[in-house]
Amino acid sequence: MRNHIVSAFAAIACTLSLPALAQPLDDAESAAIDEVMGELTSEGEPGVAVGVVRGGEVILEAYTGEADLAHGIPLGPETRLNIASNAKQYVALMALDMANRGMVDLDEDFRTYLPGVMEGVDQRITVADLISHTSGIRDIYNLWSLTGVTWYERPYRNRDAMELLNRQTGLNFDPGSEHLYSNSNYILLAELIAAVSGQDFHEYAGEFFARIGMEDTGWRRRYGAFFPNQARAYGQWNGWLEDPAIANLFGDGFLFTTLGDQLAWEQQLQGAASALDAGVIAASQARVDDALPGAYGYGLEHGTYRGLQEISHVGSTGGFNAYVRRFPERDLAIVVMGNTTQISVVGLGYTISDILLDDSYPEEQSYAAGPEAVLARPATEVILGLYEGSNTLICITERDGELYREIEGRDPVRLIHEDGNVFAYESNADLKMVFEPSGDGGRQFRIFLSSQPTSSYRMLAPLPESDASFAELEGRFVNPETDTEIVIEHVSGTDFVMIKNGRRRDAQMVQGDELRWNDYRLRYQRDDGGPITGMLVDNGRMLNVDFPRVE
Repeated sequence: MRNHIVSAFAAIACTLSLPALAQPLDDAESAAIDEVMGELTSEGEPGVAVGVVRGGEVILEAYTGEADLAHGIPLGPETRLNIASNAKQYVALMALDMANRGMVDLDEDFRTYLPGVMEGVDQRITVADLISHTSGIRDIYNLWSLTGVTWYERPYRNRDAMELLNRQTGLNFDPGSEHLYSNSNYILLAELIAAVSGQDFHEYAGEFFARIGMEDTGWRRRYGAFFPNQARAYGQWNGWLEDPAIANLFGDGFLFTTLGDQLAWEQQLQGAASALDAGVIAASQARVDDALPGAYGYGLEHGTYRGLQEISHVGSTGGFNAYVRRFPERDLAIVVMGNTTQISVVGLGYTISDILLDDSYPEEQSYAAGPEAVLARPATEVILGLYEGSNTLICITERDGELYREIEGRDPVRLIHEDGNVFAYESNADLKMVFEPSGDGGRQFRIFLSSQPTSSYRMLAPLPESDASFAELEGRFVNPETDTEIVIEHVSGTDFVMIKNGRRRDAQMVQGDELRWNDYRLRYQRDDGGPITGMLVDNGRMLNVDFPRVE
């Protein structure tokens, strides 16, 4: 086991404190939460379960809406809901527990425990890389989408995911060099846990949950199997439609549990008796390794909110949604679980947090409201064009002598010149857009707003003007890792058609040698600036998928 993990167990185990004194809801808190809960649902609608643990005690356990619309069964203490990606914290906890018992070395290549898996990938990928999403392994759902499969309409299981993952020869990035959330990591962790334990994963998990007092929590053995009191999930499309939850994978999500079980675990995190080693429990709420990029821990996000340390995670699978939010400095945890897309579990978690911590927040953090120095106003023709940042494209255009910010799907916003290279949004005078040279010799703009971190957008290269440049991008490209074919056809100007496995989609050239369709980014590859040899395709949590050109 890696040395820093061993020392972390020892240090944390020695510093665990006894549970803080419970602080029941006061009258103002109760009234405010009652008002919020009362506005969430109407009769005959799905709903949510909400719980709060403070000072080691459950101070709120509330339910609203129905678990099963067809039979009018209300959500209640016995209801089991799918908490989707919030399941990851428990898979990571199992791996951490195994590491503490000497069964798994977190610093070892995960294929030490899963021989024969992903043999086409040469790089070393540790178990810790899987846990912290620094492995570079592409997300299985993006890979399925690339092939043209609608995964949630199929009874997929882990073996289906493994079949596609085992065909991969490339990664998003070198392991340990970057952080990018990928569900594949936790499917592989579930397979690893099964291999090390010698049991089917759902059986091992069932025993693990029983061990920590979560008797009503577990994974379904397969699609069609069910738990007593299992909720159904719904979305609103001109009436309530049921999400059948056909897929049944292990590890990345699909865990069914009750609010009571979730609150029992929160109590253990705040010091209640547990069958798990105290050091394991404490370490599970820390970062896997501070040297790894990203702010991810053992199936949990780490950050700050209004000056307080925050540990959280959100899960969503169809109509099932879940959110957990912990403030260790205040011995406070909020759990929200729902069976409808119509209620934001994250928004509800924030609302309840603000009610309970209204008098406890440190002074709210503020960010730069403008640049350090104002430069001369750039010529209009210099700043017109397409910019990219945070996976968003922004176009700066000119209309009747006025500058506008344009984003696809949103209304244009006029930019008002303030001073030098500083412009303000007409719709929000506090939001500043500052145009300036970038460090690489190009141009960029930065967006300033005191309530959010400063963001930067880089100007993309100008589009080619010759028809020959457009025609050169046409062709057939094939990725053997996924059996996916992409055919590119030029329509006119910067308009193209992308035909992916027979399905036609409109694509747009955004700069030389780059096309976009929705979230797909197609980057052409050349040998020493010569003829096009292939393309690299990105989509969300799937990067650098190689499509060689096929004549």
